Amino acid sequence: MNIFEKEIMRRVKECDCDAVYRERDNSVSVTYDGTKIAEIRDGKCEKMSELSGEESEKFFRVRRLFGNISNYCSAYENGEPIKNPNLSDGFRRLFQIGKSEMAASYNRKSGFEFVVWNGDENPEFFVNYDDAREKFAVLSGLVDGEKIFDDEELQSLYYCVFATLEFNDALNSDTVEFLEKIKRKLDVAIAKNLSAGGEKNYEN
Repeated sequence: MNIFEKEIMRRVKECDCDAVYRERDNSVSVTYDGTKIAEIRDGKCEKMSELSGEESEKFFRVRRLFGNISNYCSAYENGEPIKNPNLSDGFRRLFQIGKSEMAASYNRKSGFEFVVWNGDENPEFFVNYDDAREKFAVLSGLVDGEKIFDDEELQSLYYCVFATLEFNDALNSDTVEFLEKIKRKLDVAIAKNLSAGGEKNYEN
């Protein structure tokens, strides 16, 4: 298994789910209470059909984890080693905008640790990626700290839109199009567009 597969196997437990890795096709099957809800393979997280409302909510959470883990694993594997006297060896840069930086280290047993700092300020450490990226987004000026929904609020809003699209058969085509647009915007807001921020820095 690669780092991404190990991380997704470890972290789906946060959603009260279990995962099984199949070496023959490098796929991960995710189950909730004995029911298969997702298949992760070839860079995609596919939803199983005929899920209940509770199972669909669990799939939504797994898909959010999938997006996050894909994001930071890719950035870590391509990141440069960090030279900072306040950090131990093993940290790699994930993102940098100006003097604001975000880095991560990986441990086979405990997974990832994240750190964020600005210039000469003392680094702040996180075990939660969402907390770290929100700190980085505010510190770097990507977003206004006074206008941020916290991650739980954004996820709740996203799931409300997701559930409405999934289960309300009375929606007309205009409403479906409108809600799909909102869902895409919320997904971007949740992700904080860190990948774009990192690319902007490396072009300089």
